[in-house]
Amino acid sequence: MLDRIRSFLAVLEAGSVNRAARQLGIAQPTLSRHIQSLEQEIGGPLFERDNKGMLPTDLGFHLRDSFEPIIKNYDLALADVCAFAQGRQQQLRVGYLGMAASKFLNPALSKLKAAHPDIQLLLFDQTPAEQLEALQAGKLDVALIGQEGAAQTNDFYKRRAAKLGVCAALPAEHPLAAEPELSLAQLKGERFIGVTPKDVPGRNHWMSELCNQAGFKPRFIRNSESVTETFTLIAGENAVTLLPDYISSPPPPGVVFCRLTDKWAHWELFVLRQRGRGSAPARQLVDWIGI
Repeated sequence: MLDRIRSFLAVLEAGSVNRAARQLGIAQPTLSRHIQSLEQEIGGPLFERDNKGMLPTDLGFHLRDSFEPIIKNYDLALADVCAFAQGRQQQLRVGYLGMAASKFLNPALSKLKAAHPDIQLLLFDQTPAEQLEALQAGKLDVALIGQEGAAQTNDFYKRRAAKLGVCAALPAEHPLAAEPELSLAQLKGERFIGVTPKDVPGRNHWMSELCNQAGFKPRFIRNSESVTETFTLIAGENAVTLLPDYISSPPPPGVVFCRLTDKWAHWELFVLRQRGRGSAPARQLVDWIGI
């Protein structure tokens, strides 16, 4: 069942079976069978299927909320046991923001693997709050985290990996959706989707500060618990949000991305590691991310 839960979470995150299958490196029919088998075992549909993609049902959201923490804790526990058995120096445990991985983390990991072909990389797609908790518990060696999470602590070595622009995520039917770029002031009066503070502490404050600089106060109508839920709420509630401009994949059905032209609108990506000398691979990875 564990593999089927992972398949479900991948489809939920990607918004389509085809996209999730490509990311997982498995055949689309195999992934579809995983989802169908899981729905049969649980006793209800996990997705609404239409030409716009795969949208989670209430049951799907409940399954995610129930099992996603279990899967992440399982991965961390397994990594800790493997590290104990094989020795810490042979492993590197890395937490990261999933949507920033392809652009910033993956090139550095390729370089690291070439320099240390025998190292075992243990990778964890985690929220900023989960990364900080794992770092503090000694369960991560390196974390790729946003400025909001990095600002929460001074307990770790910290380096800025990138300074990025900002984009607005809008419903596909929004009057501004056809514009590739816009100024933040054009979103005055819009309804905003925020992020649950326990998952991404400081993100709503960051959005509010940007909007205040543009001359208005944002009206948050909902907080989401995941990127997937954010996109679902944007399309369903006819609302908008602000995102760091690091997303390389196309937006999900019903959502468009528009870059902000405001030069002062930016977001920073940081890499954290445990203080002290640390292992050579950990120090090298920190230095190589964002180069």
